[in-house]
Amino acid sequence: MHLIELFGQNFSGVFPWDELIYFCGVASVAVICGIIIGLERESKGKPAGLRTLVLISLGSALYVRVSLMMSSDHGDPARVAAQIVSGIGFLGAGAILQNSEQGFIAGLTTAASIWVTAAVGMIVGTGHFVMAIAAVSIVVVVLRLLTGVEGFLFYGSRVEVKKVYFESNAGKTKWEVMGLLEENLIRLDEYSFHGAQSDRPFLEFRYSHKNRNHRSFLAEIACLPQVLEMN
Repeated sequence: MHLIELFGQNFSGVFPWDELIYFCGVASVAVICGIIIGLERESKGKPAGLRTLVLISLGSALYVRVSLMMSSDHGDPARVAAQIVSGIGFLGAGAILQNSEQGFIAGLTTAASIWVTAAVGMIVGTGHFVMAIAAVSIVVVVLRLLTGVEGFLFYGSRVEVKKVYFESNAGKTKWEVMGLLEENLIRLDEYSFHGAQSDRPFLEFRYSHKNRNHRSFLAEIACLPQVLEMN
């Protein structure tokens, strides 16, 4: 079998370097878009982080490119694009968690981020790079800016800084506290640990009394016998 026949195209002895360069450009832009959104999600400690969103963006772009390559002979690119929209729902569903005991559903924003990242990848796959970068910029602005707006409107503009002092217990208490933080979906930017080398380490927690997760976390941590003081 000749090499040209192996690749399935008649190149007439000339390899289509322009097509290869364009394909690599599509893949590169898709990866960059996924990185931008993924870094924002990774900074918040979300389950769909950098690698996941990069692969979603890249995969969507590649599927669109394949559909366009097939459409000239025996295919409809719109059908492949529609299957991407429905198929990405499985990943989004996996990011949504429900805790009936505490009465909240988490992961909806992460699922929406997966969905919109696939849309960005599809834009890249069609070759509209500037539009894709614009879409990524809008996504990041929405995720960053509306978090503060949401907190101001629904959780109150006043945030109290609570300090929770606890016994170190050879570092075991810190991990127990971190488990409670994760269970109550406390964001990474809402707390910090201090005094790890001292006898009285403490957790600095930015508390909003209108946030149900915040109230639940403080109620649970107050029951820990290792907790010495809360103010």
